Amino acid sequence: MDTFEISNNVMIYYLPKELDHFSADRIKRKTESVFEKNDVKFLIFDFEKTTFMDSSGIGLITGRYRKVHDDGGSVFVINVSPVIDKVLTMSGIYRIVSKKNTKEEIIEELLKGGYYE
Repeated sequence: MDTFEISNNVMIYYLPKELDHFSADRIKRKTESVFEKNDVKFLIFDFEKTTFMDSSGIGLITGRYRKVHDDGGSVFVINVSPVIDKVLTMSGIYRIVSKKNTKEEIIEELLKGGYYE
C-alpha cells in the first residue's frame, strides 16, 4: 500500500509497486483530500517500490503538478528506476518535474531557497 508524509509544506508520496489506473485514481483522491487540509507547496513522488507505470501515472503527475504549481510550488520525483525513467522521459514529464536522487537532496535545495524550516 502506498503512503505519504507531510512536513513544512512538503508532501512525500511513496508510490505503490504498480501505478496503474486504479492506483492513480486512489492517489489523486487522497492527494486532493490532503491538499484541502494542508498547504502543500512541494510534492515529491518516491518511485522506490514502483516497477510498473502506465499513462495513468503520467496523468496523475501532471494533474498534481498543475495543483501545486498554481499555488507557487514544485513537483519532484526520486528513486526512479531505469524502466520508470524511460517512461517519464518519453512522456516529456521532465519539462515540468525535477528528478533528484533523494528526498534529502530536495530538502537541502529547499532549505537553501528559504522554503523549508
